[in-house]
Amino acid sequence: MKTHTKYKDQEISRRIIIGLSSIAVLLTVTLLILSVGGCKKPNEDIKLNVNESSLTKAPVLVHFANANVNSMNQPQDFDVEITGKDAALVQMDGGATSGFKASHGFLPLSLLREASPSATSPVTFNVSAQIPGFAPLVQTITITKDTATIVDIGAIEYAHPPKGTAVLTAVSPLSNGVSNGATLNLQAGAGMVETAQINIQPGTQMLDQNNMPVNTGQLSSNIVNYSATSATSYGAFPGGFSPTNVVDATGKQVNGGYPINFVSAGLLSIKMTAGGTQVRHFSKPLKVTMKLDPHTTNFVTGKDVKAGDTVPLWSLTEETGQWKSEGDVTITADGSGNLMAIFETSHLCCFNLDWSWAITGRPYGTCFSPLTVRIHCGAGNSGIYDVTICTPNNQYLAGAHGEYVHDGDVVVFPSVPNIEQCKVVISGFNLYLNPGLPILAQSQLFNPCSQGAIDLTFGTPPANPTFVNVNFNIQGHCSNKAINLLPSGWFFLYDAGAAKINQNPWTYIYVSKGVIKYAFGTGITGGGGSYHIRLFAGDQYYMYTYNSFEWYESALFTMAARNFDFPSHNGITGTAIYDAPSNSLNINVKFSVHCR
Repeated sequence: MKTHTKYKDQEISRRIIIGLSSIAVLLTVTLLILSVGGCKKPNEDIKLNVNESSLTKAPVLVHFANANVNSMNQPQDFDVEITGKDAALVQMDGGATSGFKASHGFLPLSLLREASPSATSPVTFNVSAQIPGFAPLVQTITITKDTATIVDIGAIEYAHPPKGTAVLTAVSPLSNGVSNGATLNLQAGAGMVETAQINIQPGTQMLDQNNMPVNTGQLSSNIVNYSATSATSYGAFPGGFSPTNVVDATGKQVNGGYPINFVSAGLLSIKMTAGGTQVRHFSKPLKVTMKLDPHTTNFVTGKDVKAGDTVPLWSLTEETGQWKSEGDVTITADGSGNLMAIFETSHLCCFNLDWSWAITGRPYGTCFSPLTVRIHCGAGNSGIYDVTICTPNNQYLAGAHGEYVHDGDVVVFPSVPNIEQCKVVISGFNLYLNPGLPILAQSQLFNPCSQGAIDLTFGTPPANPTFVNVNFNIQGHCSNKAINLLPSGWFFLYDAGAAKINQNPWTYIYVSKGVIKYAFGTGITGGGGSYHIRLFAGDQYYMYTYNSFEWYESALFTMAARNFDFPSHNGITGTAIYDAPSNSLNINVKFSVHCR
């Protein structure tokens, strides 16, 4: 039996890509040594094998993906800002410490070797991006040890929002940057009952981030409303559910900089531009009205929200990932009995109605009682799953994500939120960032402070697919120099067939000096650097890597129980040798990179 222990709320789910690590320093030193004396080229007829040294720590993969899995439009290449307390310790794979750029939605990062992340001294930084056609993104990342971390960020596409969100794009007239008054209404999106309204008073002057007037004739608004009770919107919540950079109304750090766990009643992202300039302030306050789902759980009372309840309001600065208290909002009922949260603001950002609880730092809202979740999934159903604690109305409370479990395993939450009732849900890997994956089972409601243990049973014997065991030998080669490399970085395989039927398509590997150090995926077992990889024979796969601002990929190939070659394509080549007695494919992969 295997036990998984989670020490804090983690809404971050797992995905990995490979990138060949920085070799510039090693190559420079090598070539300088070889260049002493002689007219003949010092490296002529010489092939060097370079074993890169440990120049980085704590590899981090950030994957930006469309939160709507049915949309064909994915984030591609864009600039990324790294800010926050420990931003100076962050680098791209390849060594760059500035000019961060994502490619094909992937951003491989790591910490500088002088970083020393630990539970008592975590490394914290913020990742933010403005992707054309998508709502602004920000995520706080906290690193507590030198191991692989995977951060998946769901992006809301304005044209095709996922279930559980609503989008309004609107254009309003201005006179030299002054509004004659406007009302912006967001109707309920699919899978939600929440609505929102923003009222701009007549005579309101648009102001930029420096409170300077913006004199133009048109206001463009992009507004996103996120349901608090829809699991399909969770992964796209700006900032995530476990922020560390949280301050009160006076600017004082909340909980001493340790993470707090948000329990949301609704979130509204408001972005406006005038003549291409971002509008950040107004000469007169806007009135914001958010209609709530009446089946939202009040974390303090444990009951459905009602008129007279109060909920804290927080605003998010996307550039820094900082949440700031905006005071409390008292819930009211309108003439039709709808529950409304109404407030005024003179600045724009994401506004989140959130209760909160914390385990570390200055703990509150927790009863310090462990909860053991026993998994009963039957033979043949081992794999990667998410185990999540939710309110009775499906609001996110805590989670253990991307856990490899088989029948009889347990997941332990050392401390749980102090709430009257909750439930545990087990779902396909990454449900809250991939609404195409189903909830497999959920428990009855229980009191987490007194329960102690809960059982989850799911699974039927699957059809018998044909698997092949896979061993990887990964090498690097300088395309412009006679130098071979033992690469370190991220690698992944994408199963095109699985993706078509909304199954998890990813197999992820992190390589250190040519040896697999971490591996994740539904076909992977083992741990501690010793992994067994089984992939679907007959499915078609791609292979990818991103390093030093360059993207590499293989051609589409079929994973088959036979010898075959990778078609040469964009820097990745390889051969596969099949061994029938062990039903194994020994795949030799070479990444051809341009060395400086």
